Amino acid sequence: MKTKKTANMFRLILVTIVTLVCFSLTVTAEPLEETDPFAFQKTVDEGLKQEMEAGYSFEEAAVILDPYNCSPLSAVIIFTTDEETDVTVNVKGKDEKDTFTGTFPAETQHLIPVYGLYNGDVTEVELVLGDGRSHTFEVETELNAIPADEITVDMIQPEMYDYSKLTLVCSLGGVLYGLDSAGDVRWYYTGGGSMGVHPLQNGHLMTPTTFVVRPSYYRSGLQEIDLSGKVYCEYAIPGGQHHDFYEMENGNLLVAGDQQDLAYIEDYVVEIDRETGDVVWELDLKDILPIEDGMSASMNSDGTEELDWFHNNSLWYDAENDLVLLSGRHKDAIVAVNKTDKTLAWILGDPTDWNEVDASYFFTPEGEDFEWFYAQHQITMLDNGDVMLFDNGTAKVKRSDDENRVKGDDVYSRAVVYHLDTDNMTVSQVCEYGKERGAEWYSDWISGVESLDGTADLLWITAGSHLYDPHEDTHGLGPADMFKPDLVKSTHIDMTVNNELAYEIVISGDAFGALSFRTLRYAPYAEGSGLDISASAQLKGSFGETAQTEPETEITEAEIGSAEPLNKEGWTFNRDQTKISFTGSYQTETPADELGKDYLILENEGEIRTYAIVSNAVNGEDKTGVNVRGWVAMDGLTDSYRLLLSLDGQIYDTGYTI
Repeated sequence: MKTKKTANMFRLILVTIVTLVCFSLTVTAEPLEETDPFAFQKTVDEGLKQEMEAGYSFEEAAVILDPYNCSPLSAVIIFTTDEETDVTVNVKGKDEKDTFTGTFPAETQHLIPVYGLYNGDVTEVELVLGDGRSHTFEVETELNAIPADEITVDMIQPEMYDYSKLTLVCSLGGVLYGLDSAGDVRWYYTGGGSMGVHPLQNGHLMTPTTFVVRPSYYRSGLQEIDLSGKVYCEYAIPGGQHHDFYEMENGNLLVAGDQQDLAYIEDYVVEIDRETGDVVWELDLKDILPIEDGMSASMNSDGTEELDWFHNNSLWYDAENDLVLLSGRHKDAIVAVNKTDKTLAWILGDPTDWNEVDASYFFTPEGEDFEWFYAQHQITMLDNGDVMLFDNGTAKVKRSDDENRVKGDDVYSRAVVYHLDTDNMTVSQVCEYGKERGAEWYSDWISGVESLDGTADLLWITAGSHLYDPHEDTHGLGPADMFKPDLVKSTHIDMTVNNELAYEIVISGDAFGALSFRTLRYAPYAEGSGLDISASAQLKGSFGETAQTEPETEITEAEIGSAEPLNKEGWTFNRDQTKISFTGSYQTETPADELGKDYLILENEGEIRTYAIVSNAVNGEDKTGVNVRGWVAMDGLTDSYRLLLSLDGQIYDTGYTI
């Protein structure tokens, strides 16, 4: 069949071109040349443009599966018509209700993105022209591994469910995937992070980038994509990104980040100019809050470092009052900051152990059914100004009272809505869901809740981290327990109508990926979500100058002068406009627990710059194997430098200059 032959030919040409591109990037001579992170994507776009010029007929169109090699349940269909005509695509569901439909404007050359193919199966894709002619293609995909053993669905109120949307699952396994109403996998994405994903006003998605600036989930920034996996813009952010971002009305991005030197984590917020990528506003929470006040008992069970004193896992912008709302898990508190002058506006949460903050900043509870929240996630505001969050319910006491923490099967989590009276500084509980589900629905960390209609009447809730120990028959487990053997891990995804369960997905398995940071609803053919092969990806922003590290022992000019050449087999070095990065491995006779720190060194005429890198060592039978990776921002590097590494106390010359 001509369409299959054409698709294979396109793939062969593309692979050949990309092989040449990749070869030119890896066979690098001095100096380390700057490479284009979007080179592969540009090659794909050019290949698709050539296919559009080939003149495929409607009935024998070219069908190209996963053109960007990161979204294997997506495709494009290319053909030409004599007259301009619009095109409607129907990606058929196994049940008619699960068909996804999109319509594209009149053209003669058509490139139709196909979203919603079944995983490891054949999907019927119908195209309908404006004159009524139609043709159906059968598109087969390979089976992509989902980080779950079982996905079950309970449809209770089908009349309340929006079948035009996918449920996007932000798996802790590192992939994003989309489920239809029956729980069938209809989208899959491997090109970015999963902690902090949102639809954008323009119809695209924003996800974290793939590059990690600090283990394990601290990403270099954000990237704007469509469901084909094409990147339209990537933002490099000083201090990186974690957990969440918020798109403001003007398009700018409020980003949960870290200090640029990563000395403290999850206590910093920046606003990124959408057009330039520049930081136009920043907030260091240490400037307005005492580190030791209000400490949550969740810190004892999170296995957290003390430098993560606030643990901001969500943010929201209240435009009417010009407030930035932040969710501090390790404070059991929602903190509101006046954006203009960066002053504290109020604190919502249990006031116990807040000793240095004036009591006037806290709310007084009203109502017999009121409960405080603990170790919460995902702060949002409803249209009426009420505040909504996911109350993980960890411990239900402060750190100072940890011996009285709620544990075992007395635990429970909730989605909860509060009404705030900021004139009188009182708070009342509007509604909740989850407490009645008990320990079997408990989710100690991650998780979230969103409104589907701006009210508390229609909620989408993710209880994303349920752990069950079948040996002890207990559900009251948290992140410190997650690597115990034989645990059953699960995510509960619930749609509620007036606080009653209307629809539920349960994802379960023994793999870490069965847990979900959050889930969200997204229409595959939302307005503006189509593939634009004429758009060039842009890399915006910068990381700022990377902080140098004082080595454990001084690195001298003599040591650098006698550096050994690095055997670069198995090592990769890369440079783009924002950073230099590398990965590699080595073996040593030094036991893992006796290894010192490894460093990246830049040297120029006696000037020695030293930067910390990440080394993971594992003892073997005869030698210790060490995996190494690191990076340094291009900011501040104005001269030419030799690039060297200090590995197990020995200096090696990489042979590259910057």
